[in-house]
Amino acid sequence: MINTLFNNILREWPTWVAIFIVYTLWWVVLDHYEIVPFASVFLILILTFHGSVQHELIHGHPTNNQKINDLLASPPLGLWCPYQIYKYSHLTHHNNANLTIPESDPESYYVSEQRWDGLSKWRQKLAIFNMTLFGRFMLGPLWSFVFLRRQMFKSLKRSTLSDAFIWISHDLLSLTMLLFVWFFFEVNILIYIGCAYIAQSLTHIRSFYEHRAVSNPNHRSIIMKASLPMRVLFLNNSYHSVHHENPSMSWYRLPKEYRDRLDYYHDLNGNYIESGYIKWFTSYLFKPVTHPKHFGF
Repeated sequence: MINTLFNNILREWPTWVAIFIVYTLWWVVLDHYEIVPFASVFLILILTFHGSVQHELIHGHPTNNQKINDLLASPPLGLWCPYQIYKYSHLTHHNNANLTIPESDPESYYVSEQRWDGLSKWRQKLAIFNMTLFGRFMLGPLWSFVFLRRQMFKSLKRSTLSDAFIWISHDLLSLTMLLFVWFFFEVNILIYIGCAYIAQSLTHIRSFYEHRAVSNPNHRSIIMKASLPMRVLFLNNSYHSVHHENPSMSWYRLPKEYRDRLDYYHDLNGNYIESGYIKWFTSYLFKPVTHPKHFGF
């Protein structure tokens, strides 16, 4: 057993390093918040990176024991979503046949025809605004928070003990962590919450249009040729089509997998490729990338 664990650590050392870095930097920056230049910016990047690490652990790394992976991912540094809820939701999202389809894909920002026609004019405008990069940055975390709270109340109404425990324990852990940040590190909790919000916004920039609504499920996931800092920040999740094709593949193997089978992946995703996130800023900062109404296939 010890040999197996040691071999696993050697094989997955980049993920272990990422885990060590994110929790160590979180502590160091908060512990020296008053003297670290641009501490809030660093905290935002750390919380964004923590979300990327959680995503990696959901997919079965760095150990073969998912309970250990879940334990490593469970500290609610980013505040927004209970890890177990995120895990279940994200694994459901990995059903490629349902990508972008409202009510079937939990990470879709599209709205079904029937629901769209029933929305008021201002809610339709809000949904269209959410399809701009500026709108997603500003409203994406709030949108997710409202959706999650509705999900929480539905769970509590169903009186499902396990779901209730997940939600209540997450909120208690988040509150405890915020009090710890306030009293131990002497960092204003409103500043921390604001940094967590912006970190969520950065993640929403990554996922802004990583899935498009087209008939072929394989053509729905993007390959984003991002810069090295962005690839590190998101642990190569920018190679999104490659990740969806190989959900159990470690993050540090995705670039080589893509390079070695370039033509295959370009053909697989219908050449849905972008050369960097700057294209989204220049083209869709205030212009909707697509209409939120999903017409089905």
